[in-house]
Amino acid sequence: MDFDFDTVVDRRSSSCSKWKEYEGRDVLPFWVADMDFPTPRFALDAIQHRLQHPILGYTEVPDRLVDAVVAWAHRKFEWELDPDWILWISAVVTGMSIAVRTVGERGDGCLVFLPSYPPFLDMPPDNDRELVTSNLRLRDGSWVMDLDDVAEKCRSVTSLLLCNPQNPTGRVYSRQELLELSEVCLKTETTLISDEIHWGLILDENKRHIPVASISPEIAANVITIVSHTKSYNLAGLQSAIAIIPDKRLRDKFENATRGLMTSGSPLSYAGAIAAYEDNSSWLADLASYLRSNRELLESTVNKHDALQMTHVEGTHLAWIDARALPVANPKRFFEAFGLGLNDGEDFGTPGFVRFNFAVPRSLLMQGIERLEKAMAQF
Repeated sequence: MDFDFDTVVDRRSSSCSKWKEYEGRDVLPFWVADMDFPTPRFALDAIQHRLQHPILGYTEVPDRLVDAVVAWAHRKFEWELDPDWILWISAVVTGMSIAVRTVGERGDGCLVFLPSYPPFLDMPPDNDRELVTSNLRLRDGSWVMDLDDVAEKCRSVTSLLLCNPQNPTGRVYSRQELLELSEVCLKTETTLISDEIHWGLILDENKRHIPVASISPEIAANVITIVSHTKSYNLAGLQSAIAIIPDKRLRDKFENATRGLMTSGSPLSYAGAIAAYEDNSSWLADLASYLRSNRELLESTVNKHDALQMTHVEGTHLAWIDARALPVANPKRFFEAFGLGLNDGEDFGTPGFVRFNFAVPRSLLMQGIERLEKAMAQF
């Protein structure tokens, strides 16, 4: 099966959030983590097939979908799931927020790494928890957890939010890193809440995604995993996610916390999910190959400028660029003036950085690179 990543699809007429942000302005959007590639045909075909039934009513989770998730976890990660552990939720951010509410009591601390996906910074206060942060450290060109700092701060929190692969730094954490973090959480009785939505976007061929709960049964009992197929298969508009919670006590508390917040899922999102979790095509491999080439183009361009530094992206399609050496007040606004729409690092808890989403057709990326070069020519 051939997948087309080069054709530019005009999304401006589809009320697309990514492109509406700069509607009426000559600014190319490389901000929100939404791919400008066509959704794979096999997923669209599954959705079209469901539309052959003339009623789109309230729909229970299909048994076939549960079976597909269990088989996917075994096939991809050698992770043996009990179907009872799987809870269906409307979206990853919603699930992470509910998980924060599930753990501990009002006023308890929740540890979040910096930089971090912006909703992570809002989840603790939005759910009556205290935000506690720990800075990722740049070591040998790679963003790593400061486990000494984590261990100290875990003494005063009840939950920790992990993102793996990490957004925005693009780290794919090793088994050893995840094991050491998990041991800290176990020792301090800190529940680990893991967002693993970028599981399918592993760019480095010597890396692989390891669900933290798959490491051991003891660790699994202390983890709430939130995952979705929607990033890897470009189905973000059909939101759907799962919480995987092996510990029954935690699972029951999570289910209780969802009452009044969750409705039945969309039959179309279920159809797309089945197609994704049953996928045995070359989609993920072909996508990773294309993204690797885009990453290399962007990385070589950014890092030739002394005032910019892009760390190596192991996973995701998001480049984290240090622009603190630029003689400008706000890098995001500076680049916007040259027609380049990026995320502001301040929203991730780290001012002076920008995030660049390179999941776009090569010709569009080249336009973005040309604009970046024009901006940097000012110095």
